[in-house]
Amino acid sequence: MHSRPSITIDAGILAVPSINCTKDQACQYVDTLLDWKKQLDEQWVTICMSEGASEALVDDELFPIREQLAKLFDAHRIDAYDVNTVVKITDRLLTATPSFESFYKVSNILSEYLETDPDIIRLETCDSLRSNLARCVIFIAILRKYCSQFFGRHSLILREAPRQVIQVRALVYDLEHTRDDIPTLPCPPDFFEGDVLVCADLSGLIESLGEDAILVGASDDSEVKLAIRIALFKHSVHQENVTNWDNAPIPRIGVKFRESCQKCCCSQSSSLPQKVLRSIVEMAIGKNLSDVHPLRICQGGSSRQRLRGHDKDQRRDIDREFHLHYWKCKDGTIELASVVHHNDFSIPE
Repeated sequence: MHSRPSITIDAGILAVPSINCTKDQACQYVDTLLDWKKQLDEQWVTICMSEGASEALVDDELFPIREQLAKLFDAHRIDAYDVNTVVKITDRLLTATPSFESFYKVSNILSEYLETDPDIIRLETCDSLRSNLARCVIFIAILRKYCSQFFGRHSLILREAPRQVIQVRALVYDLEHTRDDIPTLPCPPDFFEGDVLVCADLSGLIESLGEDAILVGASDDSEVKLAIRIALFKHSVHQENVTNWDNAPIPRIGVKFRESCQKCCCSQSSSLPQKVLRSIVEMAIGKNLSDVHPLRICQGGSSRQRLRGHDKDQRRDIDREFHLHYWKCKDGTIELASVVHHNDFSIPE
């Protein structure tokens, strides 16, 4: 079963950039916060922050942000954003998200000699933010290594992401937690070794997600839609088109689609889920229409197309063995009906 994507936002993301930054960097800071605020409302991803995030920002004199943000906007003559709106977003991220520690049932860690490759800890120039980031990195690396079933795709959101996978090495003296899936850790002088996934923005997070695994492991139709949404976004990025995560043209999911799709995918090679998603993307954007044929009441080119009221059924080639059946509805929407073998011409209504 697929687990919902999850992230931890580093406290440094909320820190206002230096007044000496460029206007583009100032605007990117706000755009990043707006992106994560939207995802809080959508709830397709679990968003956490460390319980020490607020304290670290205050200790480094980076919070509250209102005065610093007003000076930044004034220096760069930024009027496209409202200071109050941005302040409310940071407050909500700090208070409305679950703390990483409570959500994943870890409370404290005693460690030293942390090394990361590349070195992401030095990305934070302030002492308390650096310490808070180091603590989060070790927590995440441990959970990712030993609890991968629920935590394998968890990402740490940083201001910069030098590489998607960061290697982690540290001496761990003690880990306080209430989980039952973490074994005894290597005792000093033996080092713990693991890794952490990182990205810098929403686009980077989506690029890191495996839409084929999400499709195969989906437990409900909302997760099927998420897999399709990711596939549509990645296709748009790779085609260098304007990406649209918020309003992607996702088709409706018929009552039998998930069951039929997963049944076919689980019985075949690992390449079929990607082929299914590619066919859905091409169908959604109107590409390769020569692969689409009407499903007819009986065999023979003269037989009329099957209808569901005013909706017309369609059959799209996935490959030589499998086909995608869907309804082209009167209102212009698409409803995915089933994934079938070559000799199956049925379609759920």
